[in-house]
Amino acid sequence: METFSLKLKLMVTLNGTKLKLVNRLKERQLLWIDELGEPFKMMETEFYRLYESRALVVDEDQPYLGVIPTVRNAPPDITCFPEKHSAEALRRRSYLTRVIDCVSQTLPGNNELRELIQQVAKEIDDPRPPPSVSTVRRWFLLFRTGSVVKLVPRHTGKGRARVIVGELEDVVSDLLDTDYLNLERPLLSTVYAELKARLKVINAGRLPSHRLAVPSEMSLRRYVDSLDPYEVDKGRLGKHAANQLHRTAIGKLVVKKILDRLEIDHTPLDILVVDPETGKHIGRPFLTIVLDRHSRMVMSYLIHFSAPNTESVLRAIERAIRPKADWLSRFPTVLSEWRAHGLPARIVPDNAAEFHADDLVSAFNELGIEIMYPASRAPQKKGAVERFFRTLNEGLIHRLPGTTFSNTRERGDYPAEELACLTLVELEAKLVKWIVDVYHQRTHRSLPHQMSPAQAWLAGESQRHICLPTDLDALESVLARRKESPVHHYGVEVGTHVYHSPELAELKMKLAEGEKIQVRYRDELGHVWVHDRFRNVFILVPAKDKRLVGMSRETFDLARAQLRQSGKSSPAFEVIHQAYRDIMADVEDLKRSQKLRKRREAAKVKLDRGGAQQAQVQSDPKSAMDFLDTEIHESIPGYSVVSRAPRMEGKP
Repeated sequence: METFSLKLKLMVTLNGTKLKLVNRLKERQLLWIDELGEPFKMMETEFYRLYESRALVVDEDQPYLGVIPTVRNAPPDITCFPEKHSAEALRRRSYLTRVIDCVSQTLPGNNELRELIQQVAKEIDDPRPPPSVSTVRRWFLLFRTGSVVKLVPRHTGKGRARVIVGELEDVVSDLLDTDYLNLERPLLSTVYAELKARLKVINAGRLPSHRLAVPSEMSLRRYVDSLDPYEVDKGRLGKHAANQLHRTAIGKLVVKKILDRLEIDHTPLDILVVDPETGKHIGRPFLTIVLDRHSRMVMSYLIHFSAPNTESVLRAIERAIRPKADWLSRFPTVLSEWRAHGLPARIVPDNAAEFHADDLVSAFNELGIEIMYPASRAPQKKGAVERFFRTLNEGLIHRLPGTTFSNTRERGDYPAEELACLTLVELEAKLVKWIVDVYHQRTHRSLPHQMSPAQAWLAGESQRHICLPTDLDALESVLARRKESPVHHYGVEVGTHVYHSPELAELKMKLAEGEKIQVRYRDELGHVWVHDRFRNVFILVPAKDKRLVGMSRETFDLARAQLRQSGKSSPAFEVIHQAYRDIMADVEDLKRSQKLRKRREAAKVKLDRGGAQQAQVQSDPKSAMDFLDTEIHESIPGYSVVSRAPRMEGKP
């Protein structure tokens, strides 16, 4: 609901006439101006009477609605004026104080005052001619309160008189609304030419004494500069762009405890990664980050080639909740501890489709996590994670070979495709090393007492009880896709895959005929979770075909779709499984392709929906160059490794 208050520029409509409030007079009178510039006075009580009787309507499409805030202020001092004017005010006070010291509170006659002025001019060694008697008397009237600000020359009030007023202003305003304040953003010189043409038509039928003067182009430009900048940008750039351009950040978001507010977002990384076997680049991966707002601690990350989806969000949240000790064991070069874990109170995503999925909303509701959706197209509402992406780019990504930088201007002639040499495994090792050993340990300017995120998290642990799921299987079951399915004598079907177990057979005997049960599944085809409403638990039901264990649901469906397109309406599992193996074998041929799109698709089928590799690539830990132990220098034509610190023996 919109509100209004009686503040200047308020627009109302009275009996079909638009009025603008321009001043509040004595005795609670309101001065208005109509569309023709005619003044109109109204008592405040009369205004409220007309408003209550609906005869007066407040225009809702204006920026002058709302409550006037009460702001404490102080009057200006002498430093608020130009230095030349301040020096003149001090000179005038020198004359007045010496004259007043020599006489009483009233000035003497003109002859005596003239002698005093000449005497004071010699005492202060004034390089300028002394003021006249009438000038000193005028100064004396201004200085009765003893404020030197009253003696400041009023040169700031001088300036050009407005040329565009009255009827001419109405013509100009109408022209600007139609020809200037639009999204095509025409030049003001073009609008001025149209103004001269309109005035020529208007003046053609008038007497010379009633013709409108044609203003200069500079007068028109000065008039446009005097308009409300927000209204101008709103007309020429659009409302959203104007709101972004004129947004204000008066307050500060204060998150009192860790895990009170997590921010999550995706971004494509500014780097090209290569295939570990062919060495050819396969594109830019996506990065999903979950950040704790209070401590600026990274809760989890996920690197994946698939476009951001519900599955990637669920995997990132699960990793954020779980402790990181077992995860860090994959990266022996990481020296510091990653303590971030626990169930959060609320999560702030953006308005992408994957954050509105029913499965994700239901999972968050079951975990007691509040979802706070920001306004549309408002990334500043989760500014901490947005700022982290910039810090990551400047601190790591843009310093690695194969970086694409943030834009073409910054990239220049850097040959990213030729210098790309990092695999996805090596990039992940560098990312984890930088997050845990660099970003978490470095002081953060937004944290109190110049603390680091790791120190802020450690201090926050004493102020909050960190909660974890008692059963990680339960967490996996909650953070999964969901569907309702009947139970057949051969088990439950998810897609075209069948799952069965003795526990499920026992459950089927208790169900009513045709009753459906809730099934939760993930991208891994090996098992699903089935809800037993009698015991109120989820039971793990394995796939009947053990060959499905470890296979990706997405890749298997791709193989089946390819067979159906070839004319086989109901291919057997052996045929599909052979096609699955063919797809994985075709990856080798696709990786040799010179087309980036084909190489990127080849990399995707090697990853599951969570970003983990389906077939582990065995690589020497030394091949993943430690960012902190390696210096990358620029040479011609690109970067090359010039030194590498020896690895520490005995590190876990």
